[in-house]
Amino acid sequence: MLESFEKKNLQNKKSSDILNVVQIKPGIKVKKDSSKDSLLTDFGKSTLKDRYLLPNEDYQGMFARVASYFSDNADHAQRLYDYMSKHWFMPSTPILSNGGTNRGLPISCFLNEAGDSLHSIVDLWNENVWLASKGGGIGSYWGNLRGIGEKVGQAGKTSGVVPFIRVMDSLTLAISQGSLRRGSAACYLPIWHPEIEEFIDLRRPTGGDPNRKALNLHHGIVITDDFMRAVEEDKEWSLKSPKDGSIQKTIKARSLWIKILTTRIETGEPYLLFIDKVNEAIPNHQKLSGLQVKMSNLCSEITLPTGVDKDGNRRTAVCCLSSLNIEKYDEWNNQEAFVEDVMRFLDNVMEDFITRAPDTMASAKYSAMRERSVGLGVMGFHSFLQKKRIPFDSVMAKVWNKRIFSKIKEEADRSSIVLANEKGACPDAKEYGVNERFSNKIAIAPTASISIICGGASPGIEPIAANSFTQKTLSGSFNVKNTHLKNLLAEKGQDNEQIWSSITINKGSVQHLDFLDETEKAVFKTAFELDQRRIVELAGDRTPYVCQAQSLNIFLKPDVHKRDLHMIHFSAWKRGVKSLYYLRSLSIQRAEVVSHNKKTTEVPIKGKINEDEQPYENELNYDECLSCQ
Repeated sequence: MLESFEKKNLQNKKSSDILNVVQIKPGIKVKKDSSKDSLLTDFGKSTLKDRYLLPNEDYQGMFARVASYFSDNADHAQRLYDYMSKHWFMPSTPILSNGGTNRGLPISCFLNEAGDSLHSIVDLWNENVWLASKGGGIGSYWGNLRGIGEKVGQAGKTSGVVPFIRVMDSLTLAISQGSLRRGSAACYLPIWHPEIEEFIDLRRPTGGDPNRKALNLHHGIVITDDFMRAVEEDKEWSLKSPKDGSIQKTIKARSLWIKILTTRIETGEPYLLFIDKVNEAIPNHQKLSGLQVKMSNLCSEITLPTGVDKDGNRRTAVCCLSSLNIEKYDEWNNQEAFVEDVMRFLDNVMEDFITRAPDTMASAKYSAMRERSVGLGVMGFHSFLQKKRIPFDSVMAKVWNKRIFSKIKEEADRSSIVLANEKGACPDAKEYGVNERFSNKIAIAPTASISIICGGASPGIEPIAANSFTQKTLSGSFNVKNTHLKNLLAEKGQDNEQIWSSITINKGSVQHLDFLDETEKAVFKTAFELDQRRIVELAGDRTPYVCQAQSLNIFLKPDVHKRDLHMIHFSAWKRGVKSLYYLRSLSIQRAEVVSHNKKTTEVPIKGKINEDEQPYENELNYDECLSCQ
């Protein structure tokens, strides 16, 4: 009884808090089209209701609110609304949730770094507290700190990086409790750091000193070309002091590499960032100013400079994101103003953040003002291929991959110059005579949430994980079917519960269906059925068109041969891929019994295969950062 009473009071408090949210700017009126609600699935509607709608706001009202608030004028607002209502593009969820309101900021993804002093470390903690309190997703670089046992002062020795990271873990968790958008964080360490071996096991709940664990943080390793060559040539690898470069320890490069890969197959992390590939690709004006990228964010697609710049100012990078829906590519491809309109939208989102962010985010505001980097991303790549009946691992997929991303890059580059002519180049570029509004323009985020809103398009650039799955939400559970597969089954007179049940039993696979030919089976392969080399190959092919990075997941079975595990990761570096996100493995899936009393919605899928139970339930063992989706 008491528990029920407390739960009811908590729900009433949350309702009261949400009712205090009001639009802070009327914006520009747009003409709404309620018929566009038909493009939303039940799953998408549930997601919007649970997370993003204001009190008494309808679905089209949310799109209109965001479009009007971040538009240049009435015509631009109407076009933006039309694009969103037709699911041609979708802003990241902080923009949907907070745009035009007083309940938060439209940007909630940040990157910062700690210096090798107590003052700098405390400054980072303080900044992260404020960022987490706003629901921020934070990526922090800790590679400047000396390793455990190194000299401090006259006679002292450091306790190393890990204890400071552990404090960050506790702070983020404490500040995040009870917020609308839960803050989360990732920490990055370079491959040459003296504590890298312990850092790899940072999230392992067993083994080692429990006081030197950070189970709530995500972690990534910053890997150099020198290390990868040492692995290739089976050489020794030196771990060095960040303070003076002195060698603290020497180990076999391959042993360290194997430890990284073993941890990834068992836990999904650490993320990998190939830092030399990243810094080779940063804009020339940032190279001229001495700026460098040292780490990435929670989703490994943002690669922006941090730390103290040549003017002595500290930079905390920000991620301003929206994604184009490639599933709708044929609808928007010939719309001349489309990409430019979205880039204008992102520029206005950035300006809103710079104007409204509190002084506690001064370093983030400064960085945003100086470089104005944005991340135009995509979703629905696999959905687009399935719609055209093109296998993900085919030559035609490679052709479309290059065609689409070269087109997006061309339009984004053109838009940056157009906006620079109208509004002025960003200060970082202007200082070196470069006429660019945005220092960086493209980054491929995961898009798990906004893909659901867009009719269930496949997330980001990754392949679907199952052709049928069950998704739990605050409003209940939904059985989700792949619409493009449903269309094919209908053509063959096989769209019935018996067939779908067999797909479910086979964990979302169609490879057992005898009435499908080999090409059709190839089109509807799931992520775990694909040759992962093809995923890496496509990522490498699109890298020249992506100025930042891609949230790139690898999907492997638990019995993968160690040779294949190595070659897939090694080929990513060889092909110039800048980062690797999760390694999604069946070995760490959670199995839960699913009730048969479900709602059903038919959308292309987002999810992962459950190893033991069926129907497959989308209960991931990986935390996705909402700031990038």
